Amino acid sequence: MDAFPIVVLSRVLHVLAAIFLFGGSLFLFAVLTPSAKELPENEHEALKERVMKKWRAYVGMAIGALIFTGFYNYLVVAGPEHNDVGDKKYHMFMGIKILIAFVVFFFASVLPGRAKAFEKMRQNSRKWSIVTIVLATVVVAIAGFLRVRGVIQ
Repeated sequence: MDAFPIVVLSRVLHVLAAIFLFGGSLFLFAVLTPSAKELPENEHEALKERVMKKWRAYVGMAIGALIFTGFYNYLVVAGPEHNDVGDKKYHMFMGIKILIAFVVFFFASVLPGRAKAFEKMRQNSRKWSIVTIVLATVVVAIAGFLRVRGVIQ
């Protein structure tokens, strides 16, 4: 059986989930949060609760899709190609990318979450949103670098 359609589907789902998680985080930070602050306090809190309830569910789905497709893409598709040529730098950068991605997943889950243990982070959500967005940008940059580095060498 030809695995090509599965490989393409996995890559497309991975990219779409990344766009959704990253783009949604940017939208919340840059558009929705500043706009909602202009509302009266009770309306602001009601809107925030409704948005975060929905966002939590989608964040979980996006993270699940990213983990599943990411490990499939690495372990089944890209990793073996780089193992064959002894490409240690690829694996090093991929490891860094995966570790940073898990930090992004943590922050992306905590910020709309309800766990009391992370209430202080939510109270300073602007700072942690910036950290999340910067780290997600690093993940995207590493992914882009890994994708083109063979082409530009």
